[in-house]
Amino acid sequence: MAVEHYELDREVFTYLQPGIGSIGDWKGKASGIGEYVASWGLERFWAMSRSPVLKGGGLPDAEAGSSEQRNYFAWAVARIVLCRIVDNTININQDLTTAQFQERLSQLNFNQQVLLTDLLIEIAETIQFWTMRIADAQNNQV
Repeated sequence: MAVEHYELDREVFTYLQPGIGSIGDWKGKASGIGEYVASWGLERFWAMSRSPVLKGGGLPDAEAGSSEQRNYFAWAVARIVLCRIVDNTININQDLTTAQFQERLSQLNFNQQVLLTDLLIEIAETIQFWTMRIADAQNNQV
């Protein structure tokens, strides 16, 4: 489950691309992912990252989705990137409902839970970095 930074950067940047046009809607919420995970934990993050109006756990349409979908676009990116990184190693995928995720998380040992938390915080920091770079690039275009 080792991840090199450039791979993480590439994954995050790729998944943020569909939301560039509506970055103003989700940029503010993107900066709070890591703090939220550190304060409230994985289970609550998972619940927040899944829009109640988006079925299947996929990436919301950042351009045409509801206000809630646009606000939490980066949170869905974090959940999806986390699942892509851990792959099938610990049987967590982006489509899990919150209840299914809670059940699966309870089956992991303490070290695995800490690893997931640390990885999600690293993903959150990467999202924050690329969100700010994308916003800066948009603001500097003439």
